[in-house]
Amino acid sequence: MPPESKPTTPEVSQATIDMAKASFERCCAQPDFLAHFYRNFFTNCPDAEPMFAKTEFERQHKLLRHAIGLLLIFPNHMDEEPTVLKRVADRHGRRDLDVDPSYYPAFVESLMQTVREHDAEFSDAIDDAWHRTIAPGVAYMQSRY
Repeated sequence: MPPESKPTTPEVSQATIDMAKASFERCCAQPDFLAHFYRNFFTNCPDAEPMFAKTEFERQHKLLRHAIGLLLIFPNHMDEEPTVLKRVADRHGRRDLDVDPSYYPAFVESLMQTVREHDAEFSDAIDDAWHRTIAPGVAYMQSRY
């Protein structure tokens, strides 16, 4: 898909987005949430770990928190150009970090695993809300490669 193209996805309701965002807030209240995400991600996608060899993780955790926040608001901003994810997508794309699009399913799997571990209110409905809410942003990120 050319960089100018946007993936088409079903509309995500505001209630769904709000449920995922509330879950994220609960997760971020846990001090080890972001560190545990990376532990899970490197287990689920060991090929990605070398990309982080020189990473200062305190800074990386802030960047990840911001990026997840952008994924959670993306459904409300998909029609804006540039999108809220453009800078993140460009940074992760072929011309910069060169993150292989095949890593994104492991990213989602690791994120959801970590949310399950850190959100005391986690349920099937919250799992569904996360998946529905971040799917358009993940598809956008993959399409920008």
